[in-house]
Amino acid sequence: MPAMAFPCRLEAGLGRFRSLSEAEEIAQSVRLILSTRKGERPFRPKFGSNLSLYAFESVDTTLRTQIRQEVIAALQAWEPRIRNIQVDFEPNRNEGRLIANITYQLRHGGISGQATVTIQTS
Repeated sequence: MPAMAFPCRLEAGLGRFRSLSEAEEIAQSVRLILSTRKGERPFRPKFGSNLSLYAFESVDTTLRTQIRQEVIAALQAWEPRIRNIQVDFEPNRNEGRLIANITYQLRHGGISGQATVTIQTS
C-alpha cells in the first residue's frame, strides 16, 4: 500500500487521499526525521535529531561540521532506505539562517534524492 502525503491532501476530483511514490515517501521521511526533536515523541524518545540545539548559534566551520554530523547520524539511524548521505551548506547570504542541502541515494534502485533544512542562527 503506498504511503499518504503529509499533511493529508485529497487528489483533485478523485475524492481519495494523495499517495506518494517511494522517492517522495523517503524525502518526506527525511524532512520529518530532521524536523523532529529527540524526546518530542513520548513513545519514541530517541526518534529525530538534535538540530534544534544549534538554533541561534554563530555560524562557523565547527558549527557546520556538527550539523553535518548530526544530520548524517540521524538519517543513518532512522532512514534505512538511503545511503551515501551528503550535507552541503548554501553560502550565508541571509544572516540569521543556515540552509543545509542534503543529498542521498536510495538503496533500492540507486536513485538520488534531496532535502533542504533551514536552521535559525544568530
